Amino acid sequence: MRAIALLAVATSVSFAQDARERATDPLGRLDPSTRFAVEMLMDSARLVGLPHGPLESKALEGISKRASGRDILVAVRRVYRALREARMALGPSATTDELTAATGALRVGIPASELSRLAATRTGKPLTVPLVVLADLVTRGVPRDTASVTIFQLFQRGAADDDFLGLWRSVERDIVSGTDPGVALLNRAREIPTKGTSSAVPPASGVRPDDAKS
Repeated sequence: MRAIALLAVATSVSFAQDARERATDPLGRLDPSTRFAVEMLMDSARLVGLPHGPLESKALEGISKRASGRDILVAVRRVYRALREARMALGPSATTDELTAATGALRVGIPASELSRLAATRTGKPLTVPLVVLADLVTRGVPRDTASVTIFQLFQRGAADDDFLGLWRSVERDIVSGTDPGVALLNRAREIPTKGTSSAVPPASGVRPDDAKS
């Protein structure tokens, strides 16, 4: 019994130590070469003014999934490239949250040119929520062109963050109920009132003007 008790105490101490190590040294579970490469990418991000948090998060995600060091490094490099592309698309004034959201949009296939077009009309409005909603809609099956044009036009019409979040929730419910994702988005977008005037927006390739109207 004494041996069992000692084993339980030792195991508890070991778990507590692991938790402390994860808190103070989150990348400590990477092999030395992978850790060095990841930290170099994080340093490079800092030097050019990019957020390094998404790189660390991607590495920790790989660790939690027990991915190989090689796969983790490939994934972190992909995020680094996406962050650089996002900065080029959104411009130097983009916030950390906006850059992180833009990388999500790029990863689901939204062209950088569409992000640049959205950023050009921001007039001081944050892009984080529209970009997050855009990326999520694509992952839920909305065609990329339809999602991009619709979010762009809503943003130009003055839609606020609450409008985009409400749109996202409504479309999600419709998709779960069996509505085609693209149709669900177009139908729900029409419910958002115009809050300002804007010039006509040319639809992206592959989307008919009538379909893109909201």
